Amino acid sequence: MTCTVQIGARVVGLGLVLCPQLSCATAERTSDGSTTSAAASASAQTSTSATASATASASAQASTSAAASASAQASTRCEPSCLDIERCDAGRCVAACPDGEVYVPATGTKGFQLGDGVKGSQVDKPHTVVLTTPFCMDATEVTVGAYKACVDAGKCEQPRIWGQWINYPKAVDHPVNKVHYDHAQTYCTQRGQSLPTEAQWEWAATGGDGRKWAWGNELPTCEHADFTPGILHGPASDDGCNGGGTSPVGSHPKGAKRWPAGNIHDLTGNVWEWCLDNYRPYKSDRQVDPLPLDYPRGAHVVRGGGWNRSHRGVRAQFRGGAPVDYQVPGLGFRCVRNPRGVDERMAKKAAAQRRQRLGMPDVATPAP
Repeated sequence: MTCTVQIGARVVGLGLVLCPQLSCATAERTSDGSTTSAAASASAQTSTSATASATASASAQASTSAAASASAQASTRCEPSCLDIERCDAGRCVAACPDGEVYVPATGTKGFQLGDGVKGSQVDKPHTVVLTTPFCMDATEVTVGAYKACVDAGKCEQPRIWGQWINYPKAVDHPVNKVHYDHAQTYCTQRGQSLPTEAQWEWAATGGDGRKWAWGNELPTCEHADFTPGILHGPASDDGCNGGGTSPVGSHPKGAKRWPAGNIHDLTGNVWEWCLDNYRPYKSDRQVDPLPLDYPRGAHVVRGGGWNRSHRGVRAQFRGGAPVDYQVPGLGFRCVRNPRGVDERMAKKAAAQRRQRLGMPDVATPAP
């Protein structure tokens, strides 16, 4: 088989070259006897063109990929940035409390009703409270084991260890009791936490839906909480669900307050819990992040009721007050972790009150 190709008006004789595609390929002989392959030339041109095209395509793909990546990063970035008790997840700030703590969201602008108003009382009139920031609350009351570790480290003082129903130092999984206000606040502070404000405590216990107890409105039983069943003729009893004294923390899961981030135990019964605030009559108008700390030697709020109280005394809205040096078997505490900045302001205010109470001079603010 002979192939020819017509170039202009001339006919050039071509040697036959077998191609893989079983077609004719041409090779023009040069003056020195070598051959130049037209197919090879075309192939080289095609290859160069393909390489350039591939490079351009790869560059375009890389540009598209970079743009997509930047867009994805922008879409997963949280604006405004998350608090230090949160993390950013696909563009949303979600709970990131340490183990053993439960994330409690802010109330929203409408707030919630704090207190339910005992008939004839001028102290706890219901009023609206707004909490502007979330916080992390301990899932359980502070245990003897946890408090003892603080004492052993030289950071906390030993609680009272004489009298009845003493938990410290042997009942390690029970709430530490017989601790006064400064014991409790010192423990929380050295952990980067604080005692809860009264508003934080009630919001954590109810979520603002008006429930009577942490779990709802079902009357308490000893499956819900450690308290004194029946009607008491006095303010307290020495009975409780166990015949007197506390239960191990978290041993009444049916009575927990359930939040999306986890359950908070023993907000009803077991031991009363210290709050950061002074025990003062509520203000009747709308309050935002209230923290009354204007009476250094005054009583402080206690909440939740203890094992020696009836179902009325362990209601979520029921408040009590205790002197700062009060140390009894039915009184303990838990801590909260506030976002950075909020915690610093609260801690500074509490520390200033303590200095006043102890007659210590105010700490001068350093010049900027």
